[in-house]
Amino acid sequence: MPTRDQICAALASYVEHHTNHDVDRLVAMFADDAVLHEPLGVRTYRGAAEIRAFATQNALVDYSVSLLSPITVSGRYAGVQLRVHRDGIPDFATTDLFEFDDEGRIASLSVILDPESLA
Repeated sequence: MPTRDQICAALASYVEHHTNHDVDRLVAMFADDAVLHEPLGVRTYRGAAEIRAFATQNALVDYSVSLLSPITVSGRYAGVQLRVHRDGIPDFATTDLFEFDDEGRIASLSVILDPESLA
């Protein structure tokens, strides 16, 4: 199981790869059989191929991501709020809930979007 420090470092990389639109490095953070719910309750992507297709589409949009809250870690789980900035629309927050596998890769990620959260 990854340590708290390893999880925090992984989440820092996750934010960096999102902002840099580095699809290869972002997708490499996920386990081969990972599940991504984005947004939670609306769309689910299963496995590296589906996550790559989603990340590739996202990379076409000019946006940046930064930490909005401290990272909370409990065992193999972590939660964090992120600020999403995109020109032309108000910044908004997401709450991201992660589960990591024994190798420190993302096994599951649920993203809660709230476009009105920072209004």
